[in-house]
Amino acid sequence: MSRSIWPWLVTGGAAAAILYFGTRDGESRVADGDLALASADLGLRNASLSYRPIGASGRYPDWVRALRGKSGVYLIRERQRDGTNPVVYIGESHADRLYQTLTRHFQTWRRHKKFWSGQYTGSQSHDPGLTYNRARCTVAVRVLSPERAMTEETRLIARLRPRDNLLYQPEDVAGDEAVPF
Repeated sequence: MSRSIWPWLVTGGAAAAILYFGTRDGESRVADGDLALASADLGLRNASLSYRPIGASGRYPDWVRALRGKSGVYLIRERQRDGTNPVVYIGESHADRLYQTLTRHFQTWRRHKKFWSGQYTGSQSHDPGLTYNRARCTVAVRVLSPERAMTEETRLIARLRPRDNLLYQPEDVAGDEAVPF
């Protein structure tokens, strides 16, 4: 009986090895088991985003600190007075500075916005940007290659139309619509 099983075991083992090594190359692109990264690399556009709290104050959570040296896009949802949680801002980092770019939105600036006029660009329009209350926000992050980060940001802005993104909004917005801030 052992002679009749032997060819089946060899054939099955070879098939299992081919299947394992054939799919292993695709799995090696996934960094740290990140499902969002895997779905982005595979071109799955409807991959779910996992929104997580960023903490009320103090040190940022481990998942935020793990973004150092990476590129990608982030979505910020802010809890409103009526209880809704709309996406208010979508940003990206294509220079491996995802941690710095994201956390900038939660810093408290110690100077008034007038102080920042002309500080970096010589223009009168520069200010440090929008900031959000950490206790009221949740964030979703999608780690991507630098090339994909910019196109994914544009796609998400056009699809979700966040309140605080002025660039890359679809052109069908009425011209007399008020700017949200």
